[in-house]
Amino acid sequence: MELVLLGAECPDERAFGGSLGAAEGAQRFWRAVTGTLLDAGPGRCRVTSVHPETDANAMLSALKEAASRGGRLLVVYLGGQLAWDERRRRPALVTAGSLRENAARRGLPCDWVTSAMAHGTQQEALLVLDLAADPVAWQEWPAWAEAELEVPAWGRVVRHDTHRRGRAAEDMRAGVLAEELAELLDAGAPGAPAALDVRTLDARLELLGSLGARPERRVSHARERGVREAGAPIHHVGPPGDCRLLLRNRSVLRGALRSFAR
Repeated sequence: MELVLLGAECPDERAFGGSLGAAEGAQRFWRAVTGTLLDAGPGRCRVTSVHPETDANAMLSALKEAASRGGRLLVVYLGGQLAWDERRRRPALVTAGSLRENAARRGLPCDWVTSAMAHGTQQEALLVLDLAADPVAWQEWPAWAEAELEVPAWGRVVRHDTHRRGRAAEDMRAGVLAEELAELLDAGAPGAPAALDVRTLDARLELLGSLGARPERRVSHARERGVREAGAPIHHVGPPGDCRLLLRNRSVLRGALRSFAR
């Protein structure tokens, strides 16, 4: 398995405050997944990580290099804040040093990410989304994802508003999905199978509200993409119907140990 961590932050521009937490989210995702990966072993999970202030070209190069290595599964964690490129009609991941007027132009276009994954040599790919987005990018996301998302994806895109304060602002940022996934995997999922697939994880996280478990409506013709628009400012993406990513359910192991101790 190839695991690529793309957590981009732009700390110097208040408009991109939703990106803060992406770097920590990438590290949490890495620790949570590699610590519970069922198919883990020496050399079986190679990790590629980029600095949170890396530019778009360097991020793309790191992704392409990882995607070129043979294997069964490529998992890419994409964390940060999206800006909308009006001229090219696509979202881009904001990179460090960006200003409002050039963020979309300097950022990493999401279609570059999905194209690199789709043309990789792995048998299967999964894009994990832990993103904030400015209001325009958030509004445009469902239509773009329906038309352009080339690989199976899972996660959330939240609307970042600069006027939010307190707990609401903390929830509407990058990295929250990874944080709650790590807590779930650490605690385990009572009643779930020993091997947790993405669909099971998705259902548990949705119950916690991290994926926007509120009245929602399907985006037209997007069922096969798994794109949903929630009443809350959260777009829930996925999960894919089938995925090789299987993680250990620690609650089953703890239950077995308690039974053995008796």
